[in-house]
Amino acid sequence: MKSVFFASATVALVAASASADTVLSSCNFNSPGFTLGALAADPTGVVAGQGGWYTYTAGLGGSTNWTIANDPAAGGTHGQVLATTAGTTATGNNSTRYAWTDDIHNASRPAGETLIACTYDFYVGGSATSTNRYGAYMYDLSGTKILSGVTVQNNTGQLYIVGSYNNAGTVGNYSFSTGTSGILARNTWVTLALTFDMVTGRFQGGYSTNGGASFNLFYVDGAAAGTAVDELDLIGSVNSGTAAQGGTVGYYDNIQVTSSPAPGALALLGVAGLAGARRRRA
Repeated sequence: MKSVFFASATVALVAASASADTVLSSCNFNSPGFTLGALAADPTGVVAGQGGWYTYTAGLGGSTNWTIANDPAAGGTHGQVLATTAGTTATGNNSTRYAWTDDIHNASRPAGETLIACTYDFYVGGSATSTNRYGAYMYDLSGTKILSGVTVQNNTGQLYIVGSYNNAGTVGNYSFSTGTSGILARNTWVTLALTFDMVTGRFQGGYSTNGGASFNLFYVDGAAAGTAVDELDLIGSVNSGTAAQGGTVGYYDNIQVTSSPAPGALALLGVAGLAGARRRRA
């Protein structure tokens, strides 16, 4: 089993437009290949389910933790989407849920395309008091190093970015608050983005309110320069140290991972704070 700890540091805000070259993975959870119900029957991450997706949840049945569901928004146009229900510390049901495919691992990426980017549509619903978090992480081949990630906290709509970082000599997977510039509306669809520059180690995360035409991105110069992205995991987690959880659900759609040549330097516009979480996966 693998275990990873997050700690703290600083983050900066940039504004940018989306661009992409080679598509490494793409999924919108509509037919063909997907039907309403459990995404996968195996909670151990060994046997693939619908559309080649795997699920992992330590100590819990996986079939009800990731499901293909209908768009939860009133009058929604997303059709079928992927949903997961995060756990509760009050009942001990606090294992992080993971879902992923082997698409990136198996993809053929041009050698000069060293910027890996992921965009996806996200909708958070449920309790206004729960501190559950939902998001996506890019991992290295070992599955222990988070190269880039974003999470959204249910009750506040706060966006966090995650990645490998050198904190005064201690290298680990750190989670960073994006502060007041990264508060998202609950119970509405937004487009989220995360990127990793394999040459410099810089990781970014952010959001779009105009369907992905442009993004507000937050970046950190991380500690994983020279590392290749091998996998993208969707996650639903309990924010450790709290008991006020509840039956919250995160919804995902229109996931796309691309590679492209790394862009030039981006202008620094602002700063923000810290947070915490934990991973354990087969």
